[in-house]
Amino acid sequence: MSWRDEFWRSIKSFDTEDKIDLYFYRPAGFLIAKAALPFRITPSQLTVAGMFLGVVAGYLFTDNQNAASLVMASLLFILSGIFDSADGQLARIGGKSSKIGLVLDGICDNLVFASCYIGCIATVIPIYGMKIWPVAIFAGVCHSFQSALLDFYNREYLFFGAAKGPDYWNPSLPEAHAEKTRASGGDRIFASLRHSWIWQQSALSTRTDEERAKLRALVEGPRAAEVQELYRGLNRTVLRLWRPLGANVHTAAIILFAFLQRFELYLVLVDIIGLNLWLLGTRFFQRRQDEKLFSALRAKGLW
Repeated sequence: MSWRDEFWRSIKSFDTEDKIDLYFYRPAGFLIAKAALPFRITPSQLTVAGMFLGVVAGYLFTDNQNAASLVMASLLFILSGIFDSADGQLARIGGKSSKIGLVLDGICDNLVFASCYIGCIATVIPIYGMKIWPVAIFAGVCHSFQSALLDFYNREYLFFGAAKGPDYWNPSLPEAHAEKTRASGGDRIFASLRHSWIWQQSALSTRTDEERAKLRALVEGPRAAEVQELYRGLNRTVLRLWRPLGANVHTAAIILFAFLQRFELYLVLVDIIGLNLWLLGTRFFQRRQDEKLFSALRAKGLW
């Protein structure tokens, strides 16, 4: 298999990729994944390495009076994102994908952003005191919901539109709760964290569990290709609108406001106001597209 073919195999779908991911993070991550293969490095080891880089970046962000420290923090933050891409690409080209790896990836992503938030917040505490923490915590919650919703619709597209299979099914909240109840030991911790993530998605999703179950039956039925084509046609554009809620915009904005030495403005203008308004607008458009999908399926006698 050529490197070109292997690269496309290492990404989930062209339609779910942000342009910055497709032309920067994924190629860089692919090179790291290829370099890791001969040494039998696991995807989880890359995940932890990326987390370590992100935590160091967070520490360096505390010294915002030092330009060299900010540059190094920014580079490590971006490198952490490359490793975050590489772990999934290594899992796909090496056939090592797992649910635990997926959850670990999510945990490490959260730790990276939490570290960078804390490092940047430390720089404005001398100005605002401890009053900044409620704002920061609320902004962090907003960030989490934004990321959860982007992840939800990416996976919906991969399952309903790209025929990627059951690994990309978004469990319903009852399914996640049942999985958490069945789990024990360390698995229960992972299941609990996954349940929390799915709760966030369920709280803001435009689709009911019943609608998603009906769609699943259709894409697993005899007219699956027809339904998948219809889904792609109605969701490809709105999927692009969800992308600003992802890591790339957050990363760029954190770096920008760190250099401006005004991280409190990032919390308010980006996390709390800007991206939440974008989320609400995109959610409204998404529901309209959902209704068009259901109407089209109804016209075909499938709904």
